[in-house]
Amino acid sequence: MLTKTRCMSLLDDIAGYAHRANIGPNGINEINEDYNGLKKLIEEHFTPQPLEFKNLKPGMWVIDMWTRTISKIKRIDENRNVHLNVQEEYDYLTPFKENRFYPIVVPNVGDKNEKHI
Repeated sequence: MLTKTRCMSLLDDIAGYAHRANIGPNGINEINEDYNGLKKLIEEHFTPQPLEFKNLKPGMWVIDMWTRTISKIKRIDENRNVHLNVQEEYDYLTPFKENRFYPIVVPNVGDKNEKHI
Protein backbone atom coordinates (compact mmCIF):
# COMPACT_ATOMS: atom_id res chain seq x y z
CA MET A 1 0.00 0.00 0.00
CA LEU A 2 1.29 3.45 -0.83
CA THR A 3 1.92 5.82 2.03
CA LYS A 4 1.62 9.57 1.96
CA THR A 5 5.41 9.87 2.11
CA ARG A 6 5.85 7.53 -0.85
CA CYS A 7 3.20 9.33 -2.93
CA MET A 8 4.80 12.70 -2.27
CA SER A 9 8.24 11.29 -3.13
CA LEU A 10 6.94 9.92 -6.44
CA LEU A 11 5.27 13.23 -7.25
CA ASP A 12 8.49 15.12 -6.50
CA ASP A 13 10.42 12.71 -8.74
CA ILE A 14 8.01 13.29 -11.64
CA ALA A 15 8.22 17.07 -11.21
CA GLY A 16 12.01 16.82 -11.15
CA TYR A 17 12.07 14.80 -14.39
CA ALA A 18 9.80 17.33 -16.10
CA HIS A 19 11.87 20.32 -14.95
CA ARG A 20 15.13 18.65 -16.01
CA ALA A 21 13.60 17.99 -19.44
CA ASN A 22 13.57 21.80 -19.83
CA ILE A 23 10.03 22.02 -21.15
CA GLY A 24 9.91 25.78 -21.65
CA PRO A 25 8.01 28.49 -19.75
CA ASN A 26 4.41 27.47 -20.52
CA GLY A 27 5.16 23.83 -19.86
CA ILE A 28 6.72 24.64 -16.48
CA ASN A 29 3.62 26.63 -15.46
CA GLU A 30 1.37 23.71 -16.41
CA ILE A 31 3.62 21.28 -14.55
CA ASN A 32 3.48 23.49 -11.45
CA GLU A 33 -0.34 23.66 -11.62
CA ASP A 34 -0.62 19.89 -12.04
CA TYR A 35 1.94 19.31 -9.30
CA ASN A 36 0.04 21.52 -6.87
CA GLY A 37 -3.26 19.84 -7.75
CA LEU A 38 -1.87 16.35 -7.24
CA LYS A 39 -0.15 17.41 -4.02
CA LYS A 40 -3.48 18.69 -2.69
CA LEU A 41 -5.22 15.46 -3.73
CA ILE A 42 -2.61 13.36 -1.90
CA GLU A 43 -2.96 15.56 1.19
CA GLU A 44 -6.77 15.23 1.15
CA HIS A 45 -6.55 11.47 0.68
CA PHE A 46 -4.17 10.87 3.57
CA THR A 47 -5.52 13.61 5.85
CA PRO A 48 -9.30 13.66 5.46
CA GLN A 49 -11.03 16.85 6.49
CA PRO A 50 -14.34 16.93 8.38
CA LEU A 51 -17.42 17.30 6.23
CA GLU A 52 -19.26 20.60 6.23
CA PHE A 53 -23.03 20.53 6.63
CA LYS A 54 -23.57 21.56 3.01
CA ASN A 55 -21.62 18.46 1.86
CA LEU A 56 -23.75 15.92 3.72
CA LYS A 57 -26.14 13.98 1.47
CA PRO A 58 -28.66 11.19 2.05
CA GLY A 59 -27.14 7.81 1.20
CA MET A 60 -23.62 8.97 2.06
CA TRP A 61 -21.49 6.85 4.39
CA VAL A 62 -19.65 8.78 7.11
CA ILE A 63 -17.46 8.15 10.10
CA ASP A 64 -19.06 9.67 13.19
CA MET A 65 -16.11 10.69 15.35
CA TRP A 66 -18.26 11.21 18.45
CA THR A 67 -19.63 7.67 18.50
CA ARG A 68 -16.72 6.09 16.59
CA THR A 69 -19.11 4.35 14.23
CA ILE A 70 -19.57 4.09 10.49
CA SER A 71 -23.06 5.27 9.60
CA LYS A 72 -25.18 5.88 6.54
CA ILE A 73 -27.08 9.16 6.34
CA LYS A 74 -30.78 8.43 5.88
CA ARG A 75 -31.95 12.04 5.68
CA ILE A 76 -31.20 15.56 6.84
CA ASP A 77 -33.98 17.76 8.13
CA GLU A 78 -34.50 21.52 8.02
CA ASN A 79 -33.24 21.91 11.63
CA ARG A 80 -29.78 20.56 10.71
CA ASN A 81 -30.52 17.19 12.30
CA VAL A 82 -28.89 14.20 10.70
CA HIS A 83 -30.80 10.89 10.66
CA LEU A 84 -28.25 8.07 10.68
CA ASN A 85 -28.41 4.33 10.25
CA VAL A 86 -25.58 2.66 12.15
CA GLN A 87 -24.16 -0.43 10.49
CA GLU A 88 -27.63 -1.54 9.32
CA GLU A 89 -28.59 -2.23 12.97
CA TYR A 90 -30.34 0.86 14.34
CA ASP A 91 -31.26 4.44 13.47
CA TYR A 92 -30.75 7.59 15.46
CA LEU A 93 -31.19 11.34 15.12
CA THR A 94 -28.40 13.75 16.01
CA PRO A 95 -27.78 17.47 15.51
CA PHE A 96 -25.02 18.42 13.10
CA LYS A 97 -21.81 19.48 14.86
CA GLU A 98 -18.62 20.79 13.26
CA ASN A 99 -15.71 18.32 13.04
CA ARG A 100 -17.96 15.34 13.75
CA PHE A 101 -18.48 13.63 10.40
CA TYR A 102 -15.68 12.50 8.12
CA PRO A 103 -15.86 10.98 4.65
CA ILE A 104 -15.45 7.28 4.08
CA VAL A 105 -15.14 5.66 0.70
CA VAL A 106 -17.32 2.63 0.13
CA PRO A 107 -16.39 0.79 -3.06
CA ASN A 108 -18.99 0.59 -5.78
CA VAL A 109 -18.96 -3.09 -6.64
CA GLY A 110 -19.96 -3.36 -10.24
CA ASP A 111 -18.15 -4.29 -13.43
CA LYS A 112 -15.89 -7.26 -12.63
CA ASN A 113 -13.63 -6.27 -15.53
CA GLU A 114 -12.92 -2.84 -14.05
CA LYS A 115 -9.33 -2.44 -12.90
CA HIS A 116 -8.66 -1.09 -9.41
CA ILE A 117 -5.25 0.07 -8.29
